[in-house]
Amino acid sequence: MRIGATHVGLACAAASRGPLTARASASAVLPPGAVRDGEVIDAIAVAQALRQAVDGRSFGKQVRIGVGCQKVAVRVLDLPPVQNEDDLDAAVRMIARERIPTAAENALIDYRILPERPTPDGQPDNVRRALVVAARRELVDGQVAAVKAAGLEPVGVDLLAFGLARMVQPSEPTMLLDLDGVTTLALADPDGCRFVRTIPAGVQSAAEELARRLDLDVDDASAGLLGDRSLSPEQSAEATAVLARTVRAIATTVRTSVEFHVDQEDGESPQLCVVSGPLAGLEGVSVLLSEALDLPVHPAAALAGGADPVALGLSVEES
Repeated sequence: MRIGATHVGLACAAASRGPLTARASASAVLPPGAVRDGEVIDAIAVAQALRQAVDGRSFGKQVRIGVGCQKVAVRVLDLPPVQNEDDLDAAVRMIARERIPTAAENALIDYRILPERPTPDGQPDNVRRALVVAARRELVDGQVAAVKAAGLEPVGVDLLAFGLARMVQPSEPTMLLDLDGVTTLALADPDGCRFVRTIPAGVQSAAEELARRLDLDVDDASAGLLGDRSLSPEQSAEATAVLARTVRAIATTVRTSVEFHVDQEDGESPQLCVVSGPLAGLEGVSVLLSEALDLPVHPAAALAGGADPVALGLSVEES
């Protein structure tokens, strides 16, 4: 399940060895301000939306929560040689607390070991690396509290990016973008995610700019931006311009981030982009992204069959 800026989404994947399909899915709109920048502000409102979403539907009580915001740090860390798995776990956590500021502040830490990279002559480089995730405890506690208040049972917390990657199941280097209150950028390939970054731009920043320009309440501006509130022709034109500036600014940051990562890690550039989130379905967004990123852009919603793509991916465990 995901708790987004504008809605909650839940999905349960059908048993399948191929592409994920939803056995059940549901969503409910969140009231303005219930979630901000990926963090639950009003747990009661979120719980009410979750109860509304699952009411009368064939969901079990157990859910896996997706998180993604600036209170979650993701880094690739080189690891020292170790003798056993217990030593490996201790080494990852020690290095994470030394090198990731978020991890030093009572954070929850998890990781996955990455496949070895080949050297220029095709041999393994014999350097063990981990993709480490450090989430501030108050962020996770807020999400968990809202889920429990809805009568659901959290069985795990995962990155939004990991859920989207599991849903997409990329067969080649792929850029993943989730355009929500903030933007989650990930690079994934058949082995999973290798790079994840949160970009502090999305629905929230666009709504704040539109509110300033039109002298609107931020919540009204957000609703107008997403098509949930009627705007005058002049206001609609301004909303379109603000959306275009936001998307281009996100794309500029994305390109810089990806180019730096590919250069530093001697990795492969993405061949396509898959996009999800509230902004993804707005008219013109995919075209703007494709032009700015010079990549074909595909909507994740089309792959998810109407379910929230991130929630669908989060409903299965990483293999």
